[in-house]
Amino acid sequence: MRDILGAFGWVRVTSTLDDVDEVAREFHERRVDVLAICGGDGSDHCTLTSFYRRYGTDALPLLLPLRAGTINYVADATGGRRGTPEQVLTRVVRDYRRGHTHVTTERDLLRVNGSEIGFLLSFGTAVNYLRAYYALDRQGPWPAAKLLGRLIASALAGTHISRAVFQAVEADIDCDGEPLPFRLFTFFFAGTIEQIALGFQPTYLATRKRGYFHVLGGPIPARRLIRRAVRIYRGFPTGEPLLYDCIGKKLAIRFARPTHLMLDGDILEPKDRLEVDVPRRVALIRG
Repeated sequence: MRDILGAFGWVRVTSTLDDVDEVAREFHERRVDVLAICGGDGSDHCTLTSFYRRYGTDALPLLLPLRAGTINYVADATGGRRGTPEQVLTRVVRDYRRGHTHVTTERDLLRVNGSEIGFLLSFGTAVNYLRAYYALDRQGPWPAAKLLGRLIASALAGTHISRAVFQAVEADIDCDGEPLPFRLFTFFFAGTIEQIALGFQPTYLATRKRGYFHVLGGPIPARRLIRRAVRIYRGFPTGEPLLYDCIGKKLAIRFARPTHLMLDGDILEPKDRLEVDVPRRVALIRG
């Protein structure tokens, strides 16, 4: 990557969150134009959180997610060009050197409890699925699809695997001051990107209106959710009365007990309260 960048940029390897904070300070002082993040969606989340904290009201650099992690749905959802990190970086640096305009897209950022920054929030079933996924010997699209197939088969047969994953979470949730009509949630997503892992599009309204995110969640049983799987995959309304389906600007979540949450593929420490809003937009290079 240093050879690719030459005199046009800097490569920094971060092994701790403190390292990321230091890079955010350095790049803010250098006024970098493009921030390429070589990692998965969890790396994007950690980096954006540090850079948002450091930059404050200053505009963030153009973002370039490089597909190098176990989960890369941010790059998929924003139309990022496929290829190795080196291949994508080479194309972007070539355009930069020649003064060409980058092909970009914009997305709103989610802010959780005033500090954590990302694009997709979930809890309950998504967290349980990710734990099972990260416990596999190998990660990637094919192992993830096989695991999903096992869960579907388990749900249809009513075995313990699906019961362990599809556990209901008790919470009171308000969206823009209006309470959601449920207190139990087996399925929940709030996001500013349409697509998640394996191409599913539960938050299909994520980009419908600037400054808003899409909320989809409720106490839908596993078998009933499976019957709606094709519509969720294709990004269509489910028509399911046991799913709240709407866009909003602010979300307040009060869990009955401290609950783990997922933000862009990262499983965060248990929280008993969440305040979610949209602080700003960011531009991403498609490569």
